[in-house]
Amino acid sequence: MATIPLNEIYQHKLNFLIGAGASSGLFPTLWLPLKDSDNDKNNETIETLATKLDNLGEKYKSHHALLFMYYYENIIKPVCDFQLGDIRIPHDDECTNDEQCEVCKKIERRKGVIKNYATFIDSIVRLLQQKSDFQRRCNLFTTNYDGCVPLVADKLIKKGNLEFHINDGSSGFLERTLSARNFNNYVCQSGIFGRNSSDIPQINFINLHGSVYWRKSRDTIKVEYNSLDTAVVIPEQARESLDELSKILNNENKTTQDLLGLNVEISEEIRNEFWESYYRLPIVNPTKWKFHETVFEEHYYQMLRLLSYRLEEKNSILISFAFSFADEHIRNLIKRSLSNSTLQVFVCCFNDKEHETMHRYFSGYKNVTLIKFDGENLDFTKFNKAVFNADLLRDDV
Repeated sequence: MATIPLNEIYQHKLNFLIGAGASSGLFPTLWLPLKDSDNDKNNETIETLATKLDNLGEKYKSHHALLFMYYYENIIKPVCDFQLGDIRIPHDDECTNDEQCEVCKKIERRKGVIKNYATFIDSIVRLLQQKSDFQRRCNLFTTNYDGCVPLVADKLIKKGNLEFHINDGSSGFLERTLSARNFNNYVCQSGIFGRNSSDIPQINFINLHGSVYWRKSRDTIKVEYNSLDTAVVIPEQARESLDELSKILNNENKTTQDLLGLNVEISEEIRNEFWESYYRLPIVNPTKWKFHETVFEEHYYQMLRLLSYRLEEKNSILISFAFSFADEHIRNLIKRSLSNSTLQVFVCCFNDKEHETMHRYFSGYKNVTLIKFDGENLDFTKFNKAVFNADLLRDDV
């Protein structure tokens, strides 16, 4: 198995890219049990299915709207409703058999995801602590719009055992607003008499696909971690059709053709009522990879440029985990950046199938290393223990 040589790269410019797989077990993914009728060895995803329906046009506008209603209720809403204190979900207090209780298993899975995020952040910070003075910062890019990184980081900071700063690009006091230039800020500490100064590790946390904690405020983006008001209207008239569609999406014995053959029709008025509220969400659509608000769209392209700039710097490192590279904008941007001969990219592959996909994307690039576990899935726990673990650094660095 190829590994990430932490002893060789820790002094370089560090960048990370994480995707939805990192939050798997806490939040649902875009994967569907529904089979692809063109290749029954593959499953559909929200993304692939939405793209097909979008391309089919007017005839399937009802199916398309219903799919996004499903997407909101099953993928987006759980993220919007999440807070760290919600890890323990209500169940029978008298339950003593954790092996049999499905609710207990779910609780443990959710706890495991949060623990993995904490371990990941801890390793990043401890790696940054080894870097030269005033170089102790990195960029953590994510396409996830959940709050796992900032909420877990805040919890770690409050514990007081790990000193670091997380910069989400926002500034302000009563109202925090987002700006790309804030990612150039760097926190330093000075002595009482100003005779010496030092820096603390800093993680620039960059949401490429938006965040459920963003709000449009006039011509700016406001960041609020304590207030979530992302209600999307799903008209009652669409409920029966949505239930029918959901049954097909979650049936592993059904295919895309079964979905297309579903006889559902919801009026343009009902569709518009839904889309009007849905398009206010501050997240990238999983088909067009675009926002529907100009202020969000502008920030999106600023963040893509920031990713490009960081990868074009001399001696840059990019470590990707749980990221499928399905976003063509990001995939092509990284491919262009690989012309920088000093850039090293480490792509962590979940399994053999994903390794084959990544090989198709990046074969021929000498500065790309694909990492996988032979015969095992490279999940978040294995990544933290065997691939990216600050304990793997030599004691003499």
